[in-house]
Amino acid sequence: MLAAPGTKKMVININDIPPEGLTLELGQKLDLFDKGTVSTTFTAVLSIKSAGEGVFTITGRIQAAPLLECCRCLTSFIHPVDTEVSLELVPLRSLGTSPDYELAGGELDMEFYQGSEIEPVEFIREQLLLSLPMVPLHRPDCKGLCSICGTDLNKAECDCRKDSQEVNGAFSALKDLLKK
Repeated sequence: MLAAPGTKKMVININDIPPEGLTLELGQKLDLFDKGTVSTTFTAVLSIKSAGEGVFTITGRIQAAPLLECCRCLTSFIHPVDTEVSLELVPLRSLGTSPDYELAGGELDMEFYQGSEIEPVEFIREQLLLSLPMVPLHRPDCKGLCSICGTDLNKAECDCRKDSQEVNGAFSALKDLLKK
């Protein structure tokens, strides 16, 4: 992820992490969805501790309120995120040199880094994305948009005939296919 104009990348040199660990308190904005706008503010309190041989454990809490779009009616809404983080940060070299390395089940909770620096905003962004709903709804009973005229059914009813075969279009014949 490239830093958006006007933002600073926070880089931590792994050699600067003391044996007792390091606590980070971060609060900044990031481009959560790679849209070119730094619009999602987050706060994070993270503890980074060495587990030996270049492996670090990261624990803490991340909070944010990204702007999402309802998948049924396209309404923009704020979705608060408050997530606990617990992961291992492992050097990429530990995977070996094979380009065809398959992650095992225990490696799915790991983040990998290369070189002697880590960028905490990178894994914060990833953890935030993992915390978002796969199907964002601005409310659970959202009625969505009319598939014919596009009316927001949460705000008004429409007069479209949803039972008409010509309204259902080319796929209307498929509903009778299973009956035969």
